[in-house]
Amino acid sequence: MNIIIFGPPLAGKGTQSKKIINDFGVIHLSTGDALRQEKAQKSELGIKASEYSSKGLLAPDDLVAQIVEKFYLNNKSEKGILFDGYPRNIEQAKHLINVIKNDGSCIDRVIFLKVPKEELLKRAIKRAEEENRTDDKDREIVMTRINEFSNATIPAINFLKESGVKTIEINGNQSIENIFETIKEGLQ
Repeated sequence: MNIIIFGPPLAGKGTQSKKIINDFGVIHLSTGDALRQEKAQKSELGIKASEYSSKGLLAPDDLVAQIVEKFYLNNKSEKGILFDGYPRNIEQAKHLINVIKNDGSCIDRVIFLKVPKEELLKRAIKRAEEENRTDDKDREIVMTRINEFSNATIPAINFLKESGVKTIEINGNQSIENIFETIKEGLQ
């Protein structure tokens, strides 16, 4: 089962991803981890990615798409892959659908954790205090990340829905256990 998990920053994607991986045995594809792995291996893709990150820039879509495609083809399993942090926009969604389709498979489910902005800001303050995350201390930075999700990623979610991918929308402002129960029901 190929699954994509979406949610704005601080929605709980990481927590729920760990539970999904544990219960369903899928491979976890975090774009951040895949980028770091390419950089550590000093692959051609990793060297290109390093050129952007060393300047504080995000890697461009085509480079991220190549890294995700390579990860998918090298790590696919019978149980499937959980895509976390990808796709971030419509172009990346189109690319992912094509990669998986060309492999004779499909995206089986989209999980969308929905959390109000006010709650996300509260979570940012709490995480900043508990984990000493400087990026979560600055309200403007947090709002920029939330707005980026709203402007680029929500259209990608809608594109996937319109493409026929079953989408599970979940109120992410409830207990971790309740959210995961809803996810499990949706993945059955």
